[in-house]
Amino acid sequence: MSKRLNSEDFPNILHFVTLNVRDRRQAFKRPEYAKMILELLRFECDRHPACLVAYVVMPDHLHFLFGPEDGKVSSFLARFKPNATRNLDKLASEYSRTKEQLWLASKGKRELWQDGKYSLPVYSAKWIEEKIDYIHQNPVRKKITESPADYQWSSYAAYHPRADSKPPVTVDLDWINFFDYDKQC
Repeated sequence: MSKRLNSEDFPNILHFVTLNVRDRRQAFKRPEYAKMILELLRFECDRHPACLVAYVVMPDHLHFLFGPEDGKVSSFLARFKPNATRNLDKLASEYSRTKEQLWLASKGKRELWQDGKYSLPVYSAKWIEEKIDYIHQNPVRKKITESPADYQWSSYAAYHPRADSKPPVTVDLDWINFFDYDKQC
């Protein structure tokens, strides 16, 4: 098992987060599940509150770059992760997908996510831009699409608008105004 990097809770800074689905199961391969996880992420960012800068939902994991106003990544994820599990369970029930419900419950307590998280504080505007690009290029690196513009479940369209495309949920494009990186670099 690889060592997990977990950033401390820092206010006024963005965090790059990766959450893996338990057993690396492709839980978000179904469009309704990918849509649900992004809508929940946006909802939790609005409720927490947190600045959501970029995201991609891959079939078996989620990457996002965000900045909780209070800096508490752990408390944000303590709400987000169980809510995602409940929502996926509910959707599986609505679509009569017993196999998926059984998988969620297969290890005792229903749980969608692998234990832990990978989170990294991002300290400069240049590094933020690199992480945004990394997030958007993930479907290309995983050979799901040839171009990030072709992948529906990312924030790519927010950064590269086209008339025929928009991101599934909004991002906070004015992220540089949320944080004073010049003082921290």
